Amino acid sequence: QSENGGVIGMLEVVMSDFNRLKTETEANEAAAAKEYADFMASSEATKKEKHDSEFKLSLDKDETEFKKSQAEKDLKNTQEELAQANNYYNELMPSCVQVHVSFEERVKGRNEEIAALHEAWTTLDHKSQE
Repeated sequence: QSENGGVIGMLEVVMSDFNRLKTETEANEAAAAKEYADFMASSEATKKEKHDSEFKLSLDKDETEFKKSQAEKDLKNTQEELAQANNYYNELMPSCVQVHVSFEERVKGRNEEIAALHEAWTTLDHKSQE
């Protein structure tokens, strides 16, 4: 009888240990499953944030490249306009800016022109009075 009690007692201890181990394992498994679910949710949120950030950066890059190309076109056009303006200036400079005759000669020419205009006016004025 004492051997039976010893075996049954031993089986009861084994059964108790097994139930305790089963409960601990189930609790650990539930905690690990929750930790996994939390990690996956966090990872999915991080993945979405990074995707959105990448998309925004891609749009910013495209916009910047477009603005750069527009600025380069504007610069090219402005440089062409400047070259044309400089060419036109160089064409006009000899006749407008550079002085080919002295001041005295210009005054004399102007006075002669004024005298000729005055004479023409006088002639026309006399003819209109007749």
